[in-house]
Amino acid sequence: MAKIFWWNSIGGTGHVGGAVVHKILEQYPSDVQIKVMARGEDKASRLVAKYPQVQTVIGDMSDEDKIEAASREADIVINAAPDITHSKAIAAVIRGLKARAESGSPKSYYIHTSGASLIWDEPEGHKDARCWDDIADIKELSEKGEAHTHAVTDTLVREASPDVNVAIVSPGFVCGMSPSLEHPTPITTPALVTTARAFNSGFQIAQGENTVAWIHVMDLARIFMILVDDALAALAGKPIERPAGVLPLWGPEAYYFGTGGEISFADFMKGLAPVLHEHGVIKSTELKSVNVTEAARISLAGPGGEYDADAPPPPPDSWAMHISIMYGVNMRINASRIGRLGWKPEMGSVVDTFREVVPYYLAREPKTV
Repeated sequence: MAKIFWWNSIGGTGHVGGAVVHKILEQYPSDVQIKVMARGEDKASRLVAKYPQVQTVIGDMSDEDKIEAASREADIVINAAPDITHSKAIAAVIRGLKARAESGSPKSYYIHTSGASLIWDEPEGHKDARCWDDIADIKELSEKGEAHTHAVTDTLVREASPDVNVAIVSPGFVCGMSPSLEHPTPITTPALVTTARAFNSGFQIAQGENTVAWIHVMDLARIFMILVDDALAALAGKPIERPAGVLPLWGPEAYYFGTGGEISFADFMKGLAPVLHEHGVIKSTELKSVNVTEAARISLAGPGGEYDADAPPPPPDSWAMHISIMYGVNMRINASRIGRLGWKPEMGSVVDTFREVVPYYLAREPKTV
């Protein structure tokens, strides 16, 4: 029985990770042993209640010894959580998998979640940006310097490839409802709702002409499953036969963009604003043109929307600034590599998800006193 380890605190219970765990256990209900690192006993208990076959380890991304030890025991390690500030944890995974190989075990597999924010441009709301392809542009993508988001951790993963079968999944922004118990709605939802509420309207950076890629979480989970299927087949001694000329699924160039389509931020907000208005979040569906600093400052307002126009902007490396930059950047990608393996998006556009995601999130949104 193959062993799969999710090494971080929200990897198996997060929006993306929860969807992938669900798909794996749906397809392999008794053929894999899954161990998930959960941040607390409460999350672990809820996960096991839904999936009794899952084992848990209590810890977080700072528990490098636990991560290394669990990785040393795993045939497949999957990281489906934000990687940007956790290079030490990723290094611990790699040490564990290398140690496993050195002990004489078959070469293990590591599926790493990165992100297409690697190719973000300046957040100015402009259009006509370059579209990046994960086959044609792989050399440039692999050579991005450490100033680019995800570049440091991507490099760590690629450098492990002589000893570990590695693959990097790099989605655009993720949308849609997930079967995750803890994070069923996208991680971008709270900031979008809070920012719109504080402006009391729709909003955009400049004219909102910037274009970004989105992918439904269940379409993204299917990308992971193509890799998981391949790894499990190889571990069972029955590798999947591929047509001649198919690019290697694993290795330093095994970098998979994930996108279900692209949309300008203005069109995105034109779809979202009416739904927010229907649910009483905003009074106006018009789109207010703002800059990134204003959006970042207002994202700290909280669910009540208390906004201090004179407050200093959040630090450059803060989540508030990161998410606000999202509103104005271009992020255009082609998922050519996974497309050659037969994957196509099936779940529709990001706009199609709003009428399900918004009311679900609002019903569970933290309330101010």
